[in-house]
Amino acid sequence: MKKRILFVGFQTPKRMRTLEVAHHENLDVTLIGPNLPREARPFVEEYLQDDFTDVTATLENLQQLHQQRPFHGVITFWDRFVEMTARISTHLGLPGNSLETAQCTRNKFLMREKLQLHQIPRPKYQRVRSLEELRIAAEEVGFPFIFKPVGACSSKGIFKVKEGDCLETIFQQMQSSTDPTLDTMFAHYPKDYIVEEFMFGDEYSIEGVCQSGIAQIAGITEKWTTTDNFTESQHAFPARVEPAIKAEIESLTHSALAAIGYQNGAFHVEVMLTKTGPKIVEINGRLGGDFITTHLVQLGSGVEIIRESIRSALGMPIDLKAKSVAGSCVRFLIAEEEGVLSQWHGIEQGSKSENVKALFIEREVNMTVTLPPKKYGEFRLAAVITQGSDTSQAIQSARKAAALLRPEITPFNVVE
Repeated sequence: MKKRILFVGFQTPKRMRTLEVAHHENLDVTLIGPNLPREARPFVEEYLQDDFTDVTATLENLQQLHQQRPFHGVITFWDRFVEMTARISTHLGLPGNSLETAQCTRNKFLMREKLQLHQIPRPKYQRVRSLEELRIAAEEVGFPFIFKPVGACSSKGIFKVKEGDCLETIFQQMQSSTDPTLDTMFAHYPKDYIVEEFMFGDEYSIEGVCQSGIAQIAGITEKWTTTDNFTESQHAFPARVEPAIKAEIESLTHSALAAIGYQNGAFHVEVMLTKTGPKIVEINGRLGGDFITTHLVQLGSGVEIIRESIRSALGMPIDLKAKSVAGSCVRFLIAEEEGVLSQWHGIEQGSKSENVKALFIEREVNMTVTLPPKKYGEFRLAAVITQGSDTSQAIQSARKAAALLRPEITPFNVVE
């Protein structure tokens, strides 16, 4: 008899492999969420349309379905559905996390409070809900600092504030750029922000799965971000760090997960390696995005982390030990100007470049390209994924392939 798993939400074709893996594992997939994309339909046995505005009704409906034909697990791969997934797992008695724990992975202020309570290394921080609180936080945290929404993700709505910047202007920009009518992501904890100490150092993410409070780590990912809005521009796996630093980062990850009471499911923990040691940037209650989960971990270690995450949700044994030794990298092509993408050059050459495993075009011809903070979803143009004998070779191959891609962008004033 097939095991039945409930997927909560589905947002983008870039994570189609989550459904493909479940299908390959011969699972009966029910998907609940606001929409069912056409490309996802072949992998879904049953679809329940729900925008989660009436939580009580959602839980009652799922309880009835569970009684008729039980779910064996529930899972999500999206930040915005982590809290709903915790509610469902608790209500149906399935493996998962408490709502309080889920909220700590979604609300950056609540997470920082838990880390401080347990004396886990983290940046200085202050909650901000008004211009006056921003001024107070600037004095207490000091310049430069990071100003961001407590409930956003995907590097959206992040401002680096330097001494001399006009705080009133920054606050107005934050409010306008995080308007929920522009992006529903900002509907989570709206008008609630956090100021954090700007940390200098190299950034990493830790990929793994937790089961019954025991965390297994698949590996550490190196991260590169843009200097202006901190959008990820490149990831490489496994990270090139000394064994002692690797042990320190992994130890911090275990302590941070324990501090928020993380029990079951995938995690993507972000860490900054500062001159005084690693500090927690964020704890995410789902697998990493940006092709880390769908490609890099498997290419770099042979671990199918999606499968292990699903097995954890079903209460089945998991194993994240490396099956092979290699390196992988994803490099993003990021726009520097706004306009309409009028033509692509070099796609065929890039896709055939040495060690390239996949090439994704994120902005097609005739699509608009808008830069942050106006919009956050239109300026990454393409992604190149490579595999090498080690991480350094994979990085070199990704840079070479990405350099072959040449988009033409016609400025808006010319188009008009």
